Amino acid sequence: MYINDINILYYVLIGLFGTVVGGFVDYCNKMFLKEKKILSIKNIKEYKIDFKLNYILMLIMATVYIALLYKFGSTDLIKFSMYIFLVPMLLSAFIVDYKEQIIPNRLNLTILEIGLIYVFIYGMINLSIAIDMLLGMIVGGGIFLLITLIGGAIAGKEAMGLR
Repeated sequence: MYINDINILYYVLIGLFGTVVGGFVDYCNKMFLKEKKILSIKNIKEYKIDFKLNYILMLIMATVYIALLYKFGSTDLIKFSMYIFLVPMLLSAFIVDYKEQIIPNRLNLTILEIGLIYVFIYGMINLSIAIDMLLGMIVGGGIFLLITLIGGAIAGKEAMGLR
């Protein structure tokens, strides 16, 4: 059986992968909120003691991954892989920002690094797309820098994080 020219087994597998990624995102969120290292043996053992799955987050990630496979499937594997990496990080940024009103710098930098990798990949395929992507990154970052500088001048304190 096929959906959008993709075997249904791939949808099941990507859904299972999404649930695993959802569990990892939940773990990362807890480490971000405690401001601890993510890939530390001590923190992983500590997490196992208080281990409690967040089924809603796992279901959200599975649904998003299945939707990404349906949308991009076999037509654009580069965009599919880009969203597979970026969606969990953006979801994690959303959750941490909602709970603590901060977005950790290491998460922002990781998103930037992955974005630069994909700019390089697209640059090998089509240079004009890569230039557009780089300009978008610069303009987007410039807007937030402008907000930070103007807000800091008006309020007399940090307008945006840097934490």
